[in-house]
Amino acid sequence: MLDYLFSPYTIRGKSIKNRLVVPAMVTNYCESDGTATERFIAYHEAKAKGGFGLIITEDYAIDPLGRGFQHVAGLWNDEQIKSHSELPKRVHKYGATILAQIYHAGRQTDRGAINSAPYSASTIPSPFGTDIPKELTTEEVKEMISKYGDTALRAKKMWF
Repeated sequence: MLDYLFSPYTIRGKSIKNRLVVPAMVTNYCESDGTATERFIAYHEAKAKGGFGLIITEDYAIDPLGRGFQHVAGLWNDEQIKSHSELPKRVHKYGATILAQIYHAGRQTDRGAINSAPYSASTIPSPFGTDIPKELTTEEVKEMISKYGDTALRAKKMWF
């Protein structure tokens, strides 16, 4: 079984050096505007240096009003790309692959991070809080879908 642990594998044409994977874990190491800090980048770099083949980042927020924590990474605007572009370079130098998890916290959005009530697909409150989220309209859902696409494109630009 251990023979496979350290053997490479391929996901959708991308070769991963081994089967050691780090799932997304919230660090809250970014600035409140979503830009990367040295601490955030060094945290992921240490995992790559330690030998992990695939590192999945913590959530990159698609919208400043959809953050689950105040200091998570953000790619909701083009100005954030530069601060995060060092991350893949430092991870790749150890042969690791990195993927960006992108998200909107919906009903679990941190009121302290956004200074307003959360918004979501329904008015069902989060089991972790008491706020009743604002229900999104159909048009707002379409805008949300577009924000996911825009954030994915920014992540792609960041990687290359």
